[in-house]
Amino acid sequence: MKIGRFLVGSALAVGVGLAAYLTLTKQDPVTWSRHVGEQAKHTAAKFDDVKDAKDNLTQSTQRLTTTIDAAMPVLDDIQTDIEKFTFKIAPRVEKIEETVSRWDDA
Repeated sequence: MKIGRFLVGSALAVGVGLAAYLTLTKQDPVTWSRHVGEQAKHTAAKFDDVKDAKDNLTQSTQRLTTTIDAAMPVLDDIQTDIEKFTFKIAPRVEKIEETVSRWDDA
């Protein structure tokens, strides 16, 4: 029974508070309720927009992950080619560095 009294008291307090608010702000209850309904619809639409954006982000993340996984063999091949090239030109780079060092010393 105590919960029932609490709920009735709460509903009564909300009703009195709403009546006082509408009286003090000099608003028509019908106009106020329409405005609240429009705000609720607007909020629901924005919530749907956020949900759609989240879904788009999830899909884009999955596509990016798939693309990165597909690109890994190519990146590995490029890294291998770079290492081979670096190994091949190492003697030439060493000669160039020696020449530059001699010029700096002179």
